[in-house]
Amino acid sequence: MRKPAAYGLVVSGLIVVASAWGQEPAESPGGSVLPSFAAGEVPSRLEYIDELLRAAWEEAGIKPSPICTDAEFLRRAYLDLLGRIPNVEEARAFLGGGKERDPGRRAKLIENLLAHPDYAKNMATIFANTLVGRRPRGDQVDREALVGWLRTQFATNRSWKDVAWDLLTATGSNREQGAVNFALAHFADEKVNLTAATTRVFLGLQIQCTQCHDHPSNDWKQQDFWGINAFFRGTRSRPVEVIDASGAVVRNGTEVYDEPTDAWARFEKRNAVVGVVPPTYLDGRRIDPGPEVVRRVELAKLITEPTNDQFAKAFVNRIWGHLLGRGIVHPVDDFGDHNPPSHPELIERLAVDFRASGYDVKALIRWITASEAYHVSSRMTKSNEKDDVLFSHYPLKPMSPEQLFDSLITATAAHRTAGGDSERRRSEWLRQFVVTFDNDEAGETSSFQGTIPQALMMMNGELMAKAVSGEPGSFLAHVLDESRLQRRVPPVRYAVEMLYLASLSRLPTPQELRWASNLFATNPDTLAVLQDLFWALLNSNEFVLNK
Repeated sequence: MRKPAAYGLVVSGLIVVASAWGQEPAESPGGSVLPSFAAGEVPSRLEYIDELLRAAWEEAGIKPSPICTDAEFLRRAYLDLLGRIPNVEEARAFLGGGKERDPGRRAKLIENLLAHPDYAKNMATIFANTLVGRRPRGDQVDREALVGWLRTQFATNRSWKDVAWDLLTATGSNREQGAVNFALAHFADEKVNLTAATTRVFLGLQIQCTQCHDHPSNDWKQQDFWGINAFFRGTRSRPVEVIDASGAVVRNGTEVYDEPTDAWARFEKRNAVVGVVPPTYLDGRRIDPGPEVVRRVELAKLITEPTNDQFAKAFVNRIWGHLLGRGIVHPVDDFGDHNPPSHPELIERLAVDFRASGYDVKALIRWITASEAYHVSSRMTKSNEKDDVLFSHYPLKPMSPEQLFDSLITATAAHRTAGGDSERRRSEWLRQFVVTFDNDEAGETSSFQGTIPQALMMMNGELMAKAVSGEPGSFLAHVLDESRLQRRVPPVRYAVEMLYLASLSRLPTPQELRWASNLFATNPDTLAVLQDLFWALLNSNEFVLNK
């Protein structure tokens, strides 16, 4: 790829404008008898969310930012729910080209996105990262099987209670039962990691630091950690072996099963005394460690029982954090007296309604995306510029590696350029992005921390080279062809508008159009100017941030 004239674009002011935003799982007991809204009566929005948010703003003496533009909301919703930006056709359909706007278009957009196949794909990716990480340790975990299983759960909008139940209790082959891979990913060190992951993911509690000693700043004790650990002491794994076509015995995955042994957890205290504890829940309830008891099932009962408010609150907080950049409790998996919620009544009421809905994930997303906090602009005002906990302005969220990759593919169709298998190329680039952009944390980040390798990949990587190459199959080649055939506007303006819609999900401002026109006036090579323009837009802050 030739070096783009990016520096000329920076001087022209284009980047300044574009970056200004700067066995099978055990059956869940009683799943159908949970308190729930009557059929068809789960509300699409909960007005008390806005009431409680506004009360907090008034008490703090701040005013929220103005409501964001339709283009900003469109891009925000696509990134949060589908994991990518909208393509040109999708952006055009929502923005409407000046026709009279439907006042309910934003709610309708959310409904359309929740029904889109990419919704389940995106949620599966998010929760696979949370459950096992982007690059699980060891070679036994079948992450793709887990992703496939999660995708089915979110596509059918299965109750979060039932999804959690399966993840906590699943047995059998990890290739046939994708949920098995959650436990399998954390088997090391006497299930210490599984203990920590279970309380963090399903209860929003970080008790891992009590593994060696009592917690200095809250009530968790060493015995609490090992009491949960004892539920996993009988969980085992073994290779699944099959005979291939040649008659050889080959490994075909790993099986997880439970044995009625090792019912007690033993741990060493700081005074060198060895402690012994049976399966004990965090509230002190002990489980009969007898041989007929499947201890993981008993733990799943305790975690998902309707009276366990913490289970519902943990999920509500996690989804709130995904959609709004930070949780009501932040970090999202660190509940406790040491870390009080920003809006105590809000999270309590949302948890009650989420449980009453039957743990309906899509309903929860509708409620949060209908709130004023989800619709305010990311532009801070003097009134709220110091607020970072009350959701008075939308945060600037860095794209995840998957969001960034899928957005680049959506904007550029780089994988369809001439010269190779498009799906193979797409898979190779995705692996490169995960390695380069992964921060080795399962949780979501709320601050933008670019690195030199990340910047180099964005500016000079193979994907970017193909993205702006203008080769047959690319979006840029398509734009050039369409600009010559259409008769609606001058070809140059049409091409510039298409590049802005593709990359930033909006049309260029009049000032940006003037700058672009000046570039074309000084360089007769239309393709070269469009390449430079597209490269600059794709490397701008406005592209890489969800705002």
